[in-house]
Amino acid sequence: MGAATPAFAQKAVAAALAAYNRGEPAAALRLLYPLADRGDREAQYTLGMVLEFGLDRPTEAAVWYGRASDAGHAAAQNSLGALHYDGRGVERDHARARQLYSAAAKQNYPMAQYNLALMLGIGRGGGRDETSMVTWLTRAAESGYDRAAAQLGRLYYEGLGVERNTATAARWFRGAALQGHAEAQYYLGSLMQKGEGIPRNLEQAHQWLEKAADQGHGPAAYQLGLTYEMGLGVAANAGRSLHYYRRAAEADHAQAMERLVQLYESGGMGVAPDPGMAQLWRLRLASQKAD
Repeated sequence: MGAATPAFAQKAVAAALAAYNRGEPAAALRLLYPLADRGDREAQYTLGMVLEFGLDRPTEAAVWYGRASDAGHAAAQNSLGALHYDGRGVERDHARARQLYSAAAKQNYPMAQYNLALMLGIGRGGGRDETSMVTWLTRAAESGYDRAAAQLGRLYYEGLGVERNTATAARWFRGAALQGHAEAQYYLGSLMQKGEGIPRNLEQAHQWLEKAADQGHGPAAYQLGLTYEMGLGVAANAGRSLHYYRRAAEADHAQAMERLVQLYESGGMGVAPDPGMAQLWRLRLASQKAD
């Protein structure tokens, strides 16, 4: 049987993805197997994705990722690298993962560039190379990959592998924050609140912190608790402060738990002393520290 035409294969893969997104992985497989068997690398990659994420069959997924990877498919190389990194469906092999990430990164695949940068930064699967780490993170961030931009922001903020530059950090945090990255939203809000590396703007800082807290980011919720307790750019509001301290504590933020213990022990901010609640948060805090 002859190979499918590119147009037919493209439509079949699109139909398979639509079936997968509808929660019908079996229907997706029926469309993908014939094309994958004929060597269509996009079908092979998509088949691997459906097997891995739709049916939790990573061993089979690795086979198809491998075939697409051998044909130079960047996303498949990245996915197979992730399986080797975690040891899912294949032997854990960090050197192989790094090799696959590198192959995909050289094809300008941003997620692989980010993954490779992380491995270079900690020396996993090979030698540590902070200069290359920053290079790959920058390339991924310049392609619009939010996780890379957020990580690059942290490197510039903390001066890790680069000279510390809070203005550059703020620029990268903003890029990731605009894409909805909670950690970047938190850092951007914190920098705006202090006027560090960026003009001080308490109103915008508050908005960014709220965006991060709404995604369950504990440090952002804690910062908002402080903001409302101290009246930083907003009217002091004990109720709102307590609300955010509780949200941060529920997200396992240690300082928020400590603040709740203080409030429930001694009272204040509209909270009546409650030894039972104080003990509950004290035990939860101790459990977290033990872990």
